[in-house]
Amino acid sequence: MVDAARWGGISALFDELVELPPAEREQRLAAIADAVLAAEVRALLAADEQDGVLDAGVPDVVPGLLADAAPTDRRAGAYRLLHPIGEGGMGVVWLGERSDGAFEQRVAVKVLKRGMDTHAVLRRFLQERRILARLHHPYIVRLLDGGMSEDGRPFYVMDHVDGVPLTDHAAQRRLGVVARVELLAKVAQAVAYAHARLVVHRDLKPSNVLVEANGDPRVLDFGIAKLLEESGEQTRTGTGLRVLSPAYAAPEQILGEEIGTATDVYALGLLLCELLAGSLPRRRSSAPAQLAHEATHETSERASSLAARLSTHDIEALYGPGIDPKHLAQVLSGDLDVVIATALQRDPARRYPTAAAFADDLRRWLEKRPITARADSASYRFARFVRRHRVGVAASALVAVTVLAGLGIALWQAEVARSEARRADAERAHAERQLARAERVKDFMVALFREQDPVARAKAQARTPSQLIGDGVAQIDATLGTEPELQAELLRDLGEMQLNLDDGKAGLATLARAWELQRRQGGDDSLAATETQVAYADGLYAAGDIKAATPLVDAAIARLRELGAARGARMAQAEMIASKIHLIQGDGEGAERLAGDALEIIRALRGPRSMELVGPLSLLGKVRHERARFAEAHAALNEAIGIVEAGGGADNARAALLHMSVGDTLRVQRKYDEALPEYEAALRIERVQLPHDHVILGGTLIRLGDLQRRMGRLDAADTSLAEAIGILAKAPSGQYAQALQFHGNLARAQGRLDLAAQRYRASFEAFRAVSGDSVYTWLTALELVSVLGELERFDEADALAARAVAVMATLSKDDSYEAAYVNSVIGGLRHAERRYADAIAARRRAALLIEKAYGPEHAEVAQARAELAASLVATGDAAMRREAGEIVEQARAALEQSSDDTVGPMLGVVYLVRSRVHRGDGDLAGARADVAQAIDRLQAPEHATRLREARSLARSLGAG
Repeated sequence: MVDAARWGGISALFDELVELPPAEREQRLAAIADAVLAAEVRALLAADEQDGVLDAGVPDVVPGLLADAAPTDRRAGAYRLLHPIGEGGMGVVWLGERSDGAFEQRVAVKVLKRGMDTHAVLRRFLQERRILARLHHPYIVRLLDGGMSEDGRPFYVMDHVDGVPLTDHAAQRRLGVVARVELLAKVAQAVAYAHARLVVHRDLKPSNVLVEANGDPRVLDFGIAKLLEESGEQTRTGTGLRVLSPAYAAPEQILGEEIGTATDVYALGLLLCELLAGSLPRRRSSAPAQLAHEATHETSERASSLAARLSTHDIEALYGPGIDPKHLAQVLSGDLDVVIATALQRDPARRYPTAAAFADDLRRWLEKRPITARADSASYRFARFVRRHRVGVAASALVAVTVLAGLGIALWQAEVARSEARRADAERAHAERQLARAERVKDFMVALFREQDPVARAKAQARTPSQLIGDGVAQIDATLGTEPELQAELLRDLGEMQLNLDDGKAGLATLARAWELQRRQGGDDSLAATETQVAYADGLYAAGDIKAATPLVDAAIARLRELGAARGARMAQAEMIASKIHLIQGDGEGAERLAGDALEIIRALRGPRSMELVGPLSLLGKVRHERARFAEAHAALNEAIGIVEAGGGADNARAALLHMSVGDTLRVQRKYDEALPEYEAALRIERVQLPHDHVILGGTLIRLGDLQRRMGRLDAADTSLAEAIGILAKAPSGQYAQALQFHGNLARAQGRLDLAAQRYRASFEAFRAVSGDSVYTWLTALELVSVLGELERFDEADALAARAVAVMATLSKDDSYEAAYVNSVIGGLRHAERRYADAIAARRRAALLIEKAYGPEHAEVAQARAELAASLVATGDAAMRREAGEIVEQARAALEQSSDDTVGPMLGVVYLVRSRVHRGDGDLAGARADVAQAIDRLQAPEHATRLREARSLARSLGAG
């Protein structure tokens, strides 16, 4: 018996070595010091070179199919085994629960059967675990854990799927035809995902596809799945009768022919037929010899024919009452019959090549578009047109019947046929152009990977991706001058790649040429030109030229609506650009509306878990963050993180951007300790995944530097911000301007007010160059006003303040957070100028607006109240001093109860103001105690002005 620890070493080495070339594998084996361990691993690898037990004949497998008991202690690692829920050739599946107290979790645990510990079976068990480990898809059961039980049997742990078999679910829920096709499209999507990772399931059947209560399928049991060769070619299995489900097996499985992705397509066709018509399209014998004969000469009956023969009882059991067999047969006839028949071709080469192609035709049927599995005849496309536009076609026919008769109708029909034929020719030409485009892009991508092979590439040194794309642009110009439409489409593709590679200048130039070509071909208002206009506007925005991007994207949105493309992917892209621009311009409501609509377009086009949702979700989170709706911002960002981690892993570069956004939301809520690990996680991913000078890395460093400044880590903040400015200075952008602003905040925190003023002014000019008179431009101007007030440069401060107030009045609403900030800064300046009545009015307004944004208990509200109290008490009026005492006590109580450990300086201001209140009331002891508290809390350099006030007050009170 192999103990658990030793098994862990064996299985880990097997996983490591099984993928290596033979020579490297042998070298690695020879280096293993433990000869017995090496022999065990070598035996498993030798078994892996042969056909496994599940590819052997039935007589070789039967001894391992006996009933099996649980491990002696009914435990598998950290899991307690409750009762069996399934059994396969190699093992028994148990319902288990986590028993180590780490957390509560119900799981499915597959334990190798007693007596099945041959090297061949162990190899297959390891392979099944290895296959599952490759697959992370919402519709595929997930591998969670693995190990060795105390009695020496390997096990692995999967999600427990609380669902019912596919066909049972459809019958129990009385699903209609459309819902059933949608359900199987999800299954095909999961199988396509497995195919993309070189895994063929080989045993798809209703019991291996369970449907959960929410309606989502989960594909189970990869026990006889096959890993394709890394070349993607098909693999040959053994020649005996396989351990499989004969009713759902493809002919090549029964006959021992090559297995490939088309094998699973066959099973998907059977599942679709059974889902829709209630039975399989052919019967198979249980006798091996007869089964092989039937598979050789197999034909399948149409699903519509099966449906037409259903009895009333059968169809009610399948769909519920009120469904007529004849009507169901009509629904299934045509495209669905063709889809199923194509999937069930005897020759794998005549089926859909992949599950993805099968799923695509199902989506086409659901969207009433032409499927790919039949010829693109004009009559067929016309039939699909009529089905999509029944109302319009019926109305046109009625008018024609009223106006015309006899020959007139015949002429009308002939013209329609000619029109449809012309349209079919145009669509065929478009399809051929798209095929050529796809081939060119494929060739380019192959060249990109070939560049990394020092033997295959043409030059000694590999070209960078940007150089490759530049060469591709030149090649397109040289070879496609006579095909301007294809030339324009390819230039658009390559231009967008250049933008994604942070080669903005070249990308904009390429997109500008593509746009010009498409305008020459189809005019300024053509769909192709408009779509490229969107891409070009996106490049302009990314380059920081918001002035140029704004009219282009606004015009594109209007034109896409006119062209009937308001729910397409380019509209979503355009609305996202417009949303960002609206946000910069201070229109948070408009920004959220546009971001939300873009999200819904992508969700409708791509589904609820598509990676393409990450962009609009991230943008929506940012917009809600800017509107101080933090809980809703978190909801959007967390949904995006879930999608990224499910589809691309936790170290995906997109995950870094989302960690950064979450950090932003926490930072503005003053949850600094929670924000810091988010920024550090983003930075760790970016330093691995991105170039050292990538703009995204610069953006994260900005935020980290600001956070470090807020946490009092001023040297670390200086390092982060200096690196960010070095990265971002290569091109004007809003992020570069923000880096300068944060550097000004740092200088202020260090007590270097003149340097802070210089940096704020540079930031103001940088924002203005990029975004004109935007909210960000003038919020930075107000930062400069504030520090000029502290420096008592009042004339300069007043002039800039007047301009800022005037511009901000046009950019923000009267009750917005921006309006609160304007009032807060102006109140501070008027207080410094001893214009206390004006200061009180501005600070009172600021406190009300901040309370509206954050709620009465927030630290920012307490700070605003303390500032108002300072101006009230400064008037020397007794009534105002009493009001100041009440207000400052409210602020003190809120801050003393706060769990935010950064509120110390705010409390320092509160105690300074309360000290003045006590002195005015004649309570000198109380005033001395409070001013001591204030001095203690205002020691940081950024509070130097307040600290000087406190020390001056202490001297006047005779305090030590």
